[in-house]
Amino acid sequence: MKKYHFLNPKGVTARNLLINGDFQVNQRCQSSYTCDGTKRVYGVDMWSFSKSNTFMKVTENGIETNAPISQMFNKLKSGVKYTVVCSIDNVIHTKSIVGGTYDTSQTIMYLTFNDVERIVITPNGTQTINYVDLFEGEVVYKHQKEDYAIALTRCQRYIVVVSFTLMHFIYDKNYPIIQPHLLPVPMASSPSVTLLSKGSEGNVSQVTLTMLEHRDTLLLTVEPIVAGNMAIYKYRYLLTCEPL
Repeated sequence: MKKYHFLNPKGVTARNLLINGDFQVNQRCQSSYTCDGTKRVYGVDMWSFSKSNTFMKVTENGIETNAPISQMFNKLKSGVKYTVVCSIDNVIHTKSIVGGTYDTSQTIMYLTFNDVERIVITPNGTQTINYVDLFEGEVVYKHQKEDYAIALTRCQRYIVVVSFTLMHFIYDKNYPIIQPHLLPVPMASSPSVTLLSKGSEGNVSQVTLTMLEHRDTLLLTVEPIVAGNMAIYKYRYLLTCEPL
């Protein structure tokens, strides 16, 4: 077994190539997620699972799960060596992988496809996965929890939750209200849109969201039923282009 030396020299840092490797960003806001095996399920941001009768539970120390969890990403550099480090029940596991080369050994797997690749972490039964790091090269750096604001911003290229409250007086029912909404960062690709929840509404015929070309701005369109006061309150939408 290859021996790794954990380095954390002063002033030297290495960026985790995985997003939300500490599992701290959970924009869907559920405390747990389950999968029946009919489709892939996303839990905390950027991490998914697809095995039947499995779950992912959010904890203070990571995620508790009995499922192989995975993150998909753009291709690594072909032929270049990388190192995966994960902590499971506070026990460190490491693996060296080569960009573009399948590795399907137990616990840590690296799968390559035509246009995307995937790191898969498989627990032994139900365990807590504390974090997963992916570094370029064969040097293993001591894990440092990513600042939440930075982790959130990285996630928001692929998943973001937006909320709208709007009140207007409508003089002509044939003229809807159109309101732009600037996203925190441009999204990586065109997202799917899901209405998560909504509060009250009044005099509303239809509400639609449209993503503009550069994927950094939404247009909220609210169509009234009749002239007069119109309002929507706490409409929450999930926008996601997390890879499947």
